Amino acid sequence: MPKIPKSLTNLNDKLKGRPVRCNKQILTPNKKGYTEVVFISDVHVGSPQCDEAKFARMLDYCLENELYVFLLGDLIENAHRQSVGAGVYEQLENAQSQHERVVEYLRPLAEKNLIIGSLAGNHEDRTYMLSGVDVSKALCRELNIPYLGSACWNYWRVGNCSYRIYTLHGSSGSRYVHTKLKALTDISHSFDADLIAMGHVHECTDTAQTVQYYDSRTKTVRERKKFLLITGHYLSYDGSYAQAKGMPISKMGSPKVKFYADKHDIHISW
Repeated sequence: MPKIPKSLTNLNDKLKGRPVRCNKQILTPNKKGYTEVVFISDVHVGSPQCDEAKFARMLDYCLENELYVFLLGDLIENAHRQSVGAGVYEQLENAQSQHERVVEYLRPLAEKNLIIGSLAGNHEDRTYMLSGVDVSKALCRELNIPYLGSACWNYWRVGNCSYRIYTLHGSSGSRYVHTKLKALTDISHSFDADLIAMGHVHECTDTAQTVQYYDSRTKTVRERKKFLLITGHYLSYDGSYAQAKGMPISKMGSPKVKFYADKHDIHISW
């Protein structure tokens, strides 16, 4: 067996693709006292319904304002002959070209260390299931950003506050806003996090729950908010799968989430 170069044996676990239990990050707050993270998922570059210009504008906005970005998968369409539907014939370019263009879209953000994590989506996993090649991992290694698999805990420190975030691409087949939120609510019962973010279902929506807990430090019963977030998409309605199935029209875009530095608080905007 040939000797493995030292540069490869010392790769960070997040880049090697070993399971990451928790993606720990220290995020710099801005002058207004908070850090803003944009959660981007379900772009589907290569799909004829992909609003690539809107996606590019969002990336430019993040770069110009130095906002952190978290990726939740399905960045490319990545259709093949065994995929459901006619995507392999309808996609505008092959999967290699889709991958390369997404890498170039994201490179300026990665070079400024603004991409703080990336999940694999089911569309990227199509290649892995056929060949064992993980294109999500390849993207992360090309950009030198944390590769987090299909789901991962995150612990982010912002000034004097720390936040627990559970992120997953998701696999729900829900079709309507209330059923999509129910699917995420069902998932949330298993994870005691400040924010649970999920992609996959092509919806721009969020909600919050107020939960009680016993604070052993102060020996009091306290309340806090638990936020649930579905992270949007970039697919137009006409000619889409959603239109063919009679699903409601959903707003496109990505959520911007503020994490405050001096008080434990989260604000979500679209």
